[in-house]
Amino acid sequence: MKYYLKSIILLILIICISYNKAFCFTKIAIINLAKIFQIIPQKEKIFQELKKENNQEIRKIQKMKISLKNKIKKLKNKNLSKQVKQKIQKEITYQKNLLFKKIINFKINNNKREKKARNKILFFINKLINIVAEKGHYNIIIDISFISYAKNVKDITNDVIELANTQANILFTI
Repeated sequence: MKYYLKSIILLILIICISYNKAFCFTKIAIINLAKIFQIIPQKEKIFQELKKENNQEIRKIQKMKISLKNKIKKLKNKNLSKQVKQKIQKEITYQKNLLFKKIINFKINNNKREKKARNKILFFINKLINIVAEKGHYNIIIDISFISYAKNVKDITNDVIELANTQANILFTI
């Protein structure tokens, strides 16, 4: 799969270079998307909001766990009658199932929110890359993870990071 993608990119490069208007020089730049994704301040803001939303759910789940542990401790009391023990056991199994479902739903919803946040960040990064490409008059920008060797090619990663820092006050809502 990796080799097919590299060969497709190479084929696109060859076609673009040979088809360029009046055989003008094609400007190619490379970029490190992973580095940009890790460094830009907008990512931290979005994931802090996500963490705040998750804290409420985590507290609810922790309260349910504490309640369940207390009922289990109560069940270990030897002075209880069989009827009370059976009632507590039913409550414990019900709470365990409820807690299990709550945890699964939390994980699913959390994964959806994280994926949505990542997509927003990547969309924002793509806009920044387009701005830098227009300013620098680049025809092709390739992620560094697809390249095994490049010589005399401009790396615009730091330019995109600087642009993101100047737009640090932009905050996306999840």
